[in-house]
Amino acid sequence: MNYFIKREEKEYGPYSLADLQKYVASGNILLTDLCRSEGLTDWVAVSQVIGNIPVPVAAPQPAAGTVYAAPAAYGAPAGYATPAVSPYPPPPSLHWGICLLLAIVTCGIFAVIWMMVQAVWVKKVQPHSKGVTYFGIAIGLWLLSFAISIFAGISAARSGIPDSSYQAINGLLTLGVLVFWIIAAFDMRSSIEEHFNSAEPIGLSLSGVMTFFFNVYYFQYHFTRINEMKRQQMTGYPA
Repeated sequence: MNYFIKREEKEYGPYSLADLQKYVASGNILLTDLCRSEGLTDWVAVSQVIGNIPVPVAAPQPAAGTVYAAPAAYGAPAGYATPAVSPYPPPPSLHWGICLLLAIVTCGIFAVIWMMVQAVWVKKVQPHSKGVTYFGIAIGLWLLSFAISIFAGISAARSGIPDSSYQAINGLLTLGVLVFWIIAAFDMRSSIEEHFNSAEPIGLSLSGVMTFFFNVYYFQYHFTRINEMKRQQMTGYPA
């Protein structure tokens, strides 16, 4: 008998019972995901289907410091076992170089937008992630700083004398933007590493220095490689 898996209104499968056990063991399918057998319409938790059936032990995962350790056959990371159709949404698909170019052309606005896109994806695969919240605060402070700058400019044009209090407030807001941006980036880094070392294990390790200075582009660099790797796994040939 084959089974279908449902997560966030999306269906995957069919999988045999052996496949179901294997993907539960590797973390690609969660016990809280919904499941139904072929020919039936009622969904139940995967835990009810697995029941007391022994779940095979997952293969040992690569060491945390080993990033993209590729076997000779496909150039894919050792220990990366996912179903033909992963139950997790793929990372944002955009080459990091294009992301950087668009950020330059738009004077950084695209980087802000794309960072939020990344944070939303992280939230989907790691619901406990607070990156969206922290980054939302950073955007709010940035918009407030922008509004105060406009107001300060209008006030200075009318009086002919710049108001130093506006500059002080703007300075504090700018500092707040930077602080919450960095907090969001490191929260995302932690969640990304957790996901790709548990649910979709590839032994991913992200640099703290690169996260601090290049966050959005650094994350996208790895997302690009991961998406390419997934395409190779699905086709059996290099992308």
